[in-house]
Amino acid sequence: MRNELYSIARREFAEDLIFEVGETPVTLSIKGLLLARVENEGYNFSFFEITETETVLAVQMKGFIVYIAIESDEELDEEEYAEVGKTLLEHLTPKIALLMTRAEKLYDGKADILLDDGMSPELKEFFYSLLLRHRQGRSPYEQTEVA
Repeated sequence: MRNELYSIARREFAEDLIFEVGETPVTLSIKGLLLARVENEGYNFSFFEITETETVLAVQMKGFIVYIAIESDEELDEEEYAEVGKTLLEHLTPKIALLMTRAEKLYDGKADILLDDGMSPELKEFFYSLLLRHRQGRSPYEQTEVA
């Protein structure tokens, strides 16, 4: 049954997206996808900046988090980032919902990387760290101590 989830990831997410930011076209390439089960059934999303041109979008719903590794062909400033983020979420939300709906029925694991399409070493390190944290039942967020 995991094969169906891998198939959905390849079919729905392995793509390049072209957005116009102002007058400039920006290409975003989806390089990876990680599916993880979580205790919380709530809805949430966040962005993790990995490098100047690499970002991970995390979307939580239906007891899962989907992490999507995205590589941009150029660095975006804060104003552009907000515009592209909104458009990206509008485009990807139906695909994420499809994946999570199928995962509810088919997936019994804790976390798996469903797509690895030439991720950079930095993205791979981030994804494998997330994968280990989820499989060990730890929070995906770094814990820091008060100085």
